[in-house]
Amino acid sequence: MSEIPQNRSLSSFILSDRLAVVAYTLFVVYLISVLAFSVPPRLLDPLWQLTTIKLLIEAAPIPLLGLALLHLAAYLSPQDDKLQRRRDGLARLAVLACLGFLLIVPLQGFTVWRSFRLSNAIADQQQASATQRAETVRQAIQQAGSAEDLQKRLLALQRPDLQIRLNADQFPSLPLPELKQRLLFQLDQAEGQFKARFSRLDPATNDRLLRESLRVMVSSIALAIAFAALAQRRNSAVPFLVELPSLLARTTRGGQSSAAMPFRNSAAKREEEFFASLAPEEEDPRPGP
Repeated sequence: MSEIPQNRSLSSFILSDRLAVVAYTLFVVYLISVLAFSVPPRLLDPLWQLTTIKLLIEAAPIPLLGLALLHLAAYLSPQDDKLQRRRDGLARLAVLACLGFLLIVPLQGFTVWRSFRLSNAIADQQQASATQRAETVRQAIQQAGSAEDLQKRLLALQRPDLQIRLNADQFPSLPLPELKQRLLFQLDQAEGQFKARFSRLDPATNDRLLRESLRVMVSSIALAIAFAALAQRRNSAVPFLVELPSLLARTTRGGQSSAAMPFRNSAAKREEEFFASLAPEEEDPRPGP
């Protein structure tokens, strides 16, 4: 009969070891996935910011599942001190992950607003530039006194982004008024095609981007809650999700003492204590048997 508890203990240890290996693998997969698409960093590029945020959100269930498996592995092997320390260290890092996902919400909103503003500003600038250049060409066509003069004026004003197809054989064969009318028609077409390529974002695109941004922000809040449920600060007896409301309440009251984390009158001291609670514990040498 004594072999049954021993066999159960061995099975729990083996299962715990397997779960821990899977958890570490998931952490590595997430880290590689993020680094592969975010390196080299382009912090001032809105497109890079949006792409990186989307990747962080969509791949976040991978480390979340890994952390949950690590908690389960530590629960199955409470005698494994090395596994317990790793679980505690990653649980403290999960506090930073929780805060990071909360910070993604305003960052995503600001990046989308900045992208809209930058895109529309570039479109307006290109539209104004095309209108100005087209008006210069239009005046040259209208002011030309002969076919030869018209050809010289247009050749001097040709631009890569606003070209008029010139057929030299038509200049001497067509009357000047008809030639001007054809060239003005070509100019209107070229101007319209150029402006169409650099128009402002249409309402359908705006709606799609806003919906995507809202999805990212709501998902970020949900992930922050999930990581907070698995996070735990040093010397705290409850998960960070349970502790967070009381921490926020004490912070707003301005520095009352707490058994979990004593707040002092100094804001700098409170900040120092908070981040110190996230640092890994120093391993004390255990006395031998």
